[in-house]
Amino acid sequence: MNTRIPAQLVGALVFAHGFALPSMATEVSVCTDRGALTIELHDEQAPLHTANFLEYIDQGYYSATVFHRVIAGFMIQGGGFDRLLDRKPTLAPVVNESRNGLSNARATVAAARTNDPQSATAQFFINVADNTQLDGSGENIGYTVFGRVTSGMEVVDGIAALPTAGAGPFPADVPTPLVSVTSMARLDPELLASLPADARTITIRERIAGALDAESQVEALEWIGHYRATCAVMDPDLLYIEANAAAALLRAARAQSALDEFFTRADTTHADYQDALDLYSTVAPDAEPSIARMVGECETPERPELPDGTLADYDAMLAGRDDIQAFISEGDTYLACLSDVIDEEDLSDEEHSLAVREHNRMVAVLEQLAEEFNAQLRAFRDRQ
Repeated sequence: MNTRIPAQLVGALVFAHGFALPSMATEVSVCTDRGALTIELHDEQAPLHTANFLEYIDQGYYSATVFHRVIAGFMIQGGGFDRLLDRKPTLAPVVNESRNGLSNARATVAAARTNDPQSATAQFFINVADNTQLDGSGENIGYTVFGRVTSGMEVVDGIAALPTAGAGPFPADVPTPLVSVTSMARLDPELLASLPADARTITIRERIAGALDAESQVEALEWIGHYRATCAVMDPDLLYIEANAAAALLRAARAQSALDEFFTRADTTHADYQDALDLYSTVAPDAEPSIARMVGECETPERPELPDGTLADYDAMLAGRDDIQAFISEGDTYLACLSDVIDEEDLSDEEHSLAVREHNRMVAVLEQLAEEFNAQLRAFRDRQ
């Protein structure tokens, strides 16, 4: 008995089977200095916004951006400003896709824009409540939903609960402290799960080294993406490798982003510092001088958490005071280092202006922190 299936029937069966299979949604790992979250993108419902978001991710654009706008009970917004609250340049706007049937429900990710419906670029927001008033339907053009947070909403809620104030160009809604995106990368859960859990980052670094030995810059860059997706710290050595690999593949934007990070982590004694400067001038010859590159030898102090005077006990307030005093001492050292940079005779007018602005920003941070702690101290004393 001949049981062979005719070729044309096999083709029909394969087509039907393939048609029935659900497509795999793209996942993105978002690493912040307050924790990690995973975003699942709606590739089919919002193809233009998904492609736009992934383009920024593949450029390394979101690293060192901040959540600059936080409104409790509404949303958190980021993707457009750096740690100094300077606006980052963007690609061309993407066409609005808000009538795709997706609602601005809690945990969804949507494109931020101006009053012009066609103005969305790099900025995005995460809804912390059901904000159906932002949906597009009928004649109403809304805010395009293109993804949803599948894990890490507790991180989002924590950011949404931060106190806010005016800062930089914004009169209000800037969280204190600023929350930075440390990495954002495409996520391959199956690949990461296939690696030993107790040595995942070590294994990935070995794969990166192997790719470099094989002179495969493409593979090296792919493995660096997987490394970023684990939210492991990107040290200066790895950032320089990433920049070199990206530059070799003519991916100038990715190389520049990696170098911008490099100069925030490496000082002038790093073995690759001068080579990194030379590479930067190659991949971004027309870029504005980066304050991070100019003051790489000045160690920026990390702002401490303030105790809550309405809840903290005496020991917590005392520990908070000690942390703030240490921060102020480190801040004074940073200001002195900045003053030395400002006094350098070979600075251009533009570079001098940037250094002065950073000096003034740090002074404002120190003054604001002292005021905020005194307010918490008054709240603590009122309870006594």
